[in-house]
Amino acid sequence: MWTLLDGFQNLEKNEIDALVEAPVLITILIGAADDNIDGEERKWTERLLRARTCNRPKELNEFYRVVVEGFWGKVQDRLSRLPAEVEARNEAISKLLGNLNPVLAKLDPELAADLYHGFISLAEETAKASGGFLRIGAISAAESRWTKLPMLTPIEHKPDKTEEEEED
Repeated sequence: MWTLLDGFQNLEKNEIDALVEAPVLITILIGAADDNIDGEERKWTERLLRARTCNRPKELNEFYRVVVEGFWGKVQDRLSRLPAEVEARNEAISKLLGNLNPVLAKLDPELAADLYHGFISLAEETAKASGGFLRIGAISAAESRWTKLPMLTPIEHKPDKTEEEEED
């Protein structure tokens, strides 16, 4: 089972579920910031998440496989359980995502940083997905408020030694 992968074994089931739901919430937060997740946002987000099932560290490949499984069904289900009004919905999502800070703090710093940066990248790419010319200038004012996911504590990880230093 994927919950036994290195890095996730210290988490409770509800904490893992919250991490898996994060891309769903981010997609809704950014994609529906203008009150509508359009086809381009949907297509681009799904492509991005599917790409992450094979080009990340092993732990994250499996994590994103679970995320993409039935992704749009998860988005529609979660959207139906959130407030209909955009501002109230965004505030509810912001609170839910903010609850991830202590969960991320339980993870290995490198894994937590990879997840955090993946979430930021997802937000930015979803925002750029529609509008603008060749996705340039595509981020609306409503989306830009949320693209840096201000409710999450930034996580940076700098390895103690580089691989070259370890080989010496």
